Amino acid sequence: MNLPIAICCTLALFIISCSNTDSDPAETTLSNPNLFSAEKKLELIDSHDQAFLALNEKIRDPYIQAAPDGFFYLTGTTAGSHWGDTIGIHLWRSLDLAHWEALGFVWDLYKDGEPQNSWHFSQTVKNPQYKNPRAVWAPEIHFLDSTFWITHCLNISGHGLLKSTSGKAEGPYEVYPMAYGSGIDAHLYRENDDTYYLWGADKIAKMTQDMRELSEEPMVLEHNGNHPLGYEGVLMMKFDDKYVHIASGRYGYEPTNTYDLYYAVSKNLKGPYGKRRMMIKNAGHGNLFQDHNGRWWSTAFDHEFIQKDNPVRWNCWLVPVDVTITEDDVIFEVKDERFRPTEEDHATVIKLAQNGIPAAWEGEAPWWLTEASEHPE
Repeated sequence: MNLPIAICCTLALFIISCSNTDSDPAETTLSNPNLFSAEKKLELIDSHDQAFLALNEKIRDPYIQAAPDGFFYLTGTTAGSHWGDTIGIHLWRSLDLAHWEALGFVWDLYKDGEPQNSWHFSQTVKNPQYKNPRAVWAPEIHFLDSTFWITHCLNISGHGLLKSTSGKAEGPYEVYPMAYGSGIDAHLYRENDDTYYLWGADKIAKMTQDMRELSEEPMVLEHNGNHPLGYEGVLMMKFDDKYVHIASGRYGYEPTNTYDLYYAVSKNLKGPYGKRRMMIKNAGHGNLFQDHNGRWWSTAFDHEFIQKDNPVRWNCWLVPVDVTITEDDVIFEVKDERFRPTEEDHATVIKLAQNGIPAAWEGEAPWWLTEASEHPE
């Protein structure tokens, strides 16, 4: 992809600036053996066959948006009920996915939300004893109508939009009314002049033209099978004339207790969708995007390949993916075997589609495990 001259010049300055501030790769590797130098990351981006740690920051639910200004913007959950000191939206940007610049908190729940009388404070606190009774979860950054929008949710339920009033990713941001009072993990999908708001794993509703509220009652996206597609982390994408409904889940009755991305395909936005399939193992609540050369990547944060004893428990990895579009289907090939579903994984998903959730899991959380029966039939 040929970038405009202005972006190329910015790229050169950006790389020089980041190179001057990058820590020594040898020192960094001592604290986290998965963290490569920027030069090594650029090699891996070019080869597009191995997943790697993008940056050594504590972050869950990482979401990357390629914007018209040439930057990739990254955000995600940076504080939960029991961790994180600042509640809000932390943003990073990069021109090459190897050098990252921290933009800091572009929106703070207490410094920015409280003065705007935001809806977040009308939601009832469930556990006042927690470090963060109110925490912002799973933000996503989108570029629509010449400005940036951030979907986000609260740990105590409820979700909505922030709109950049400057047209810049760094804001400032205006708080929009709460879009819906229950559920988590909000997402935006735009088609033609229609904006759709999604949340949870399968809820969808069209928005008003000003995007201040839903214009219709939400509906549940359905697919062919007896097992839910996922239970959170909804995403919607379109490849040619086919829609791909994506959701996340960690199911303790699968062969491995991993947090994965699942998907189903339809030629109609509101479905019904086809069979449920595991898309990317170990990449639950990640998102797919293309780099400047058209190569596909998925973010991932919670998997067995992170350094368990590192204080940076969760962080953003990039997983290389190939996408094949056929007349009736969209097929995803994961290039790194650590994130590639196995034949056993696929067989289990087929069985679950037929039989649904195992009886032993009735009333239990999907990720529940017991010593007596880890994988009941």
